[in-house]
Amino acid sequence: MTPYMAVALTSLVAYFIAVKRLGWRPYDLGRALGRMAESLGAGVIFAVVNLLAAAGLVLGLRTLTDRFFSLYSLDDLVWLAVSMLQGWAWGLWRDSKDRRTATRPGAGATVS
Repeated sequence: MTPYMAVALTSLVAYFIAVKRLGWRPYDLGRALGRMAESLGAGVIFAVVNLLAAAGLVLGLRTLTDRFFSLYSLDDLVWLAVSMLQGWAWGLWRDSKDRRTATRPGAGATVS
């Protein structure tokens, strides 16, 4: 079984569990996927900024010191994983602000 088939199968099973057992509404899935895409986009932005900052630091250290610092340390998937976590945290933080504003006593409709 290919990894794609396994992911498709687990996604389908999770969908049916969510709808049938947990009572989640199928039309809310689109909004959830949109929020996920926003978090992934923020993660990509964090990845680019993190790698540019790290490369600038390495090149700056090369210029300012007599030591050689390698750019090979930037060739690691950990950068991408940590950046995706940063993007996810950023999205959750933004959503918590929206929820807090919406639940405040006397608060009207919020504009996104």
